[in-house]
Order: sequence, then structure tokens, then C-alpha cells
Amino acid sequence: MDNGIGYNLYIDNSPDKKIWKPIPKKDYTKFDLLIENVHEAFKYGSKKEKGESLEELMTFVYKRFKHIKVYNNIRSSDNQIDHIIEFIDGVTPTFINDHVGLRVIGESKNHNISIGSREVANLDELLRDKNARFGIFSSYKSFSKGTTMWANAEGKRRKLALWHNYKKIIIGFTIDEIANLKENNFYTLLKQKYYQLVDELKDDDSDFFSQSQMKEDYHYRLYYSLLELYKKGIIDYNTLTEGKTKIEVTYGTLDI
Repeated sequence: MDNGIGYNLYIDNSPDKKIWKPIPKKDYTKFDLLIENVHEAFKYGSKKEKGESLEELMTFVYKRFKHIKVYNNIRSSDNQIDHIIEFIDGVTPTFINDHVGLRVIGESKNHNISIGSREVANLDELLRDKNARFGIFSSYKSFSKGTTMWANAEGKRRKLALWHNYKKIIIGFTIDEIANLKENNFYTLLKQKYYQLVDELKDDDSDFFSQSQMKEDYHYRLYYSLLELYKKGIIDYNTLTEGKTKIEVTYGTLDI
């Protein structure tokens, strides 16, 4: 590795577990306790206890990235930021450099309701203030949704992604998704969530999906379209299963 190009090729071809280190079995007890503390705080604790338990959990998660600096509970005269994650330039994959950027803002929400539009707008403002391109919510529930993909918080983050020409992206992880990180890789999930949002927005042929399918997540809609082609005899079973596998690799597991 005597030049940047060679090193970048090495990083890009490394498995995700080399970018975000899987939780080792010796740390399972610690991780389970962090998850339990969050659930207990959200059942019985104060807002402060809820926020602190979730911030502690996410600090553990973020610090499993290699070649980063993690700052938590940063306060200024204007606002308070739960996490700033800074990747080290030159030792990150092309995906991080091109789509995430070297600075990520993490916000942990201390309530057990869906994330609202105002919270999405506030995080977008933090990204602007801190010269960051990528925001991550951690929360008890996901983004609030309406009758269309453009309503409420889910719609707000889509509109902002379009407004910024995909240069600023906001995604979210629920506590349940974080709890499954003994089986799943956080970096893999991050990439899947990015592609779910961006590829969906770039899909101009939205009329291809029925109204009922439009309520489903993007990767499910893709699979249902593939399934319809199989039912009509346009593709065979092997193509269907291969397509399903590729959809799951790119966008996330299909619970079917």
C-alpha cells in the first residue's frame, strides 16, 4: 500500500466488519445491559434518564467504527448535540467519503413517540451549522408517516434530501434495530438505509407501484414488482430468488 489509490482499493474491498467492528461475545453482557437500561429508562425513567441511557448506548455503537473520533454531549450557546462522529480523512471507504462525509451528527430522542417533522428540520439545521452531510437519529420509534410518502417526518426528510440534491441525508435507527447488532453490522445497515432513501427518490417511475404498495418500504415494493413478473411468467424462479437476494443485500432484509 504505497499510495492512496492502493489503500482506497483495499478499504473498498474490505468486508463491512473491517469498517464497523462486530460486537465480540465477551462484550455481549455489556451490550445487553446497555439495551436493558434504555428499555428500563423509557418505561420508568425521566426524560434525562431516557436521553442519557440512549446516548450511552449509541456511544458504544459509534465507537465500533475504525479510524474515527466520537464526541458526545457537546453543548454550545445555541444548542446541545448528542454525538459528533468524525471519520479520519484518507482511511475511510469511498462510500463514506462520497455519500456520508467525514462528519456525522447523531441525535438521540428521549421520547417514546415517532420522530416529528420539526425534529427532522432541527437536525437538518444542525448539519448546516456543523458543516456535516449526514444525520442519524436513534429513537424508540421511527419517523412519523402520513398517508403518502411525502407527509410528516418521513416526507420531510425526503424533501430535504431532494432540496440538498442528496448532499445531506438523514436516517434513523430504532432501539429494536440497535438491539439486533449482535447479528447485524451497523455499517451495513447504514448503507442500506442510505440506498433505500436515495434510490427510492431517484426512481421516477413511482406510478409503477399500486397505492397499497406505496405504503410499503422501498425494498418491499421492489420485491413485489419482481414477484409480479414471476407470476406473469416473465421471469423464472431462479431469477426471482436471485433478485430477492440482491434486494436484501442492497436495501435490507425482507421479512417475507
